[in-house]
Amino acid sequence: MRLLLLVSAALHGQCLTIPRRQLGQLSAAAAVAINRPARAARINAEGFAFDAPDGFEAKPKPVKTHAAEVLYKNGKREIGVVVDRVRIEKLEDFGTPAFVGDKVVASERERDGVTAAELSKATELTIDGQTYYELAYSNESSRGNNNFLSRVAVRGGRLYVMTLKARIDDAGALPELRQVAESFRVSGL
Repeated sequence: MRLLLLVSAALHGQCLTIPRRQLGQLSAAAAVAINRPARAARINAEGFAFDAPDGFEAKPKPVKTHAAEVLYKNGKREIGVVVDRVRIEKLEDFGTPAFVGDKVVASERERDGVTAAELSKATELTIDGQTYYELAYSNESSRGNNNFLSRVAVRGGRLYVMTLKARIDDAGALPELRQVAESFRVSGL
């Protein structure tokens, strides 16, 4: 089972104007069509929500590979969320944080151009009764060296994976992206 794929949202680059108060009622794909700063897109229709710093914009993806998926970028910094249906009822049924982290890093090592990947942290968090695994890892690749921070949850028969990415040499990125990770919530709609 591949837990982690860094992806973007699917639409054809169409732009819509929707009042901010209605954004929470949109599907992930519709929110991407707006192509407005991520702070404005608190997405609830797919069962997750997060807040992002100013300057992040939704980016379309030509091919949909998950039940729901969004990608926001600001330069080399990325915020991605994917949602897929799963047969497990809770994250602990898949394994411990270290086990899941090892699987994610093993998958990262198989990516084209990646020469090394290392897990630096795998912890379990409980927020409002929901279990999340937080994974921190890095990679070295032909496209640059990156730090990743992921939050993983299972709820309502769905796997939710938020992945935050920044270049290793981008010193200011981690505190900013940590705030995004801390805002991530799932509702399991």
